[in-house]
Amino acid sequence: MELTLVSYNIHSGIGTDGHFDLQRIGEVLREIDADVIALQEVGDFRGQTTREDQPEHLADLLGMHMAFGPNVVRQGRRYGNAILTRLPILKSKNYDLSVPRREPRGALRCDLDLGAGKQLHVFCLHLGLSIGERRAQEELLLSADILRDAVRKDPVVVCGDFNYWGNKPVPSLVRRAIHDAALELQSPARTYPSRVPLLRLDRIFVDTGVRPLSIRPHRSALAGVASDHLPLVMRFEAPVREESPVVSAPVQLIG
Repeated sequence: MELTLVSYNIHSGIGTDGHFDLQRIGEVLREIDADVIALQEVGDFRGQTTREDQPEHLADLLGMHMAFGPNVVRQGRRYGNAILTRLPILKSKNYDLSVPRREPRGALRCDLDLGAGKQLHVFCLHLGLSIGERRAQEELLLSADILRDAVRKDPVVVCGDFNYWGNKPVPSLVRRAIHDAALELQSPARTYPSRVPLLRLDRIFVDTGVRPLSIRPHRSALAGVASDHLPLVMRFEAPVREESPVVSAPVQLIG
C-alpha cells in the first residue's frame, strides 16, 4: 500500500502577498492530492483573519476526516496543528510541548486505521524559535508517554515545522527511533521561504515501519504565494490495507 503525506505550514492562510485566502490553501492541497495532510499554524488568535473555523472549513473543502489540536485559545479564536486524512481516525490526542515564557506549542497525534488491524501513528508539530526551546521540546517528544509509546507496535510518522535552520540532521533526533526521510532518500527538500526556498524548516521523520519512496517540496505558482512555506510531500509504503480508505466523512474536532 502506497500513500502520500504532506506537511504544510499554512501561516494562518495569509499568503506572501499579505492577503488571507483559505480557499487558496485548499487549492494547493488539491494540487497535491495527499491521503494524509499535516498542517501547522492553523487558525488565528491575533484577530488578523476573518475565519474562526479554519480547520473545519479546510476539512469541508477537501471532504476529509479532521482532528485539531489548538495550542492557543483567546477570545474564542484557536490556533494550532491539524491533521486531515482520507483514512479513518481511530483516536487523536494533543500533547503539550510548551516551554515557560515562550509561545505555547504542541504535537497532535492521530492514530489512523489502515485496515486488517494495522494503524499508522501520525504526529504533527511546530517547534519553537530558539535552540534551547527546541531541545526541550524534542526531549518531551521522545519521552516515554509520547513517541516511545507509539513506536512499540505500529509505524510512525513525525512531521511539521521544526524551525531548525540547518540543512543537516536535527542533533537530538539523530540515532533515535525515527529517521529524517529526506536524508534517508538523499533529497534534502527545502521549503522556506516559499518564493525562493533556501531552508529545510519543514521535515518528515519515519520509523522502520514506514518506507519512504520519494520526498519533495511542492512547487507551483499558487504554492509560491499561498503561504510563506512550501508544502513538503512524501510518498511512502505502509502496511497493506484490505479495504479502500474512506474519502469523505463528517468533521471530527478535539479540544
